[in-house]
Amino acid sequence: MSEKIQEFFEKHKICSEFLFDEWEEFIELLYSEGGRVDSILWFEHIEISQHNNSLGSGGYKDKNNPNYMYAETHIFKNEMGNLSLHEINNYIKSIIASYPNNKLIPSFFIVI
Repeated sequence: MSEKIQEFFEKHKICSEFLFDEWEEFIELLYSEGGRVDSILWFEHIEISQHNNSLGSGGYKDKNNPNYMYAETHIFKNEMGNLSLHEINNYIKSIIASYPNNKLIPSFFIVI
């Protein structure tokens, strides 16, 4: 992993996953450093009291807002290693648009 990617991860990480609110910035950096997105697993940022209404289950507590969590969903896409940065961006934006009432955040499995 390049030093720039490692620094980004340490500065912006939400949990041990490659899960960032700044996902666009991350994938641009990843591709500029020669990396690729291989798979994406989606998490929903949701108030813990509303977890029963979530697309996900389990997950990570939001360290910055203890009333919220990142719930792991069953929305997943793999075999993306041959897609361009533009195609990855379009896929992510299409999933977000498909769930306008949910705050979905992509988590990345990467190849470096």
